[in-house]
Amino acid sequence: MRPEALKQLVDFVALGVILGLSLFGLYFFRFQIDRQLIITVILGFSYVFWGIFHHLHTGTLKLPVVLEYISISALVVFILALFLLRV
Repeated sequence: MRPEALKQLVDFVALGVILGLSLFGLYFFRFQIDRQLIITVILGFSYVFWGIFHHLHTGTLKLPVVLEYISISALVVFILALFLLRV
């Protein structure tokens, strides 16, 4: 396996772990909306930091990329919060 592909694999395994732990936390605290909201916000920040790290790691970090990660994260957190609060 090429070293660049191995770096990508490690990065995406880390993203999978972040998402997996978040899903586990959402399930574990399924009856505690406040903790689910906290996990959702932590997931959003983790996704943004992962994206910045990944693009810094691959040398493709630019401002539009960071803004895209922030936008996607904010949208997902907003949708999950609406779903959790059942507004």
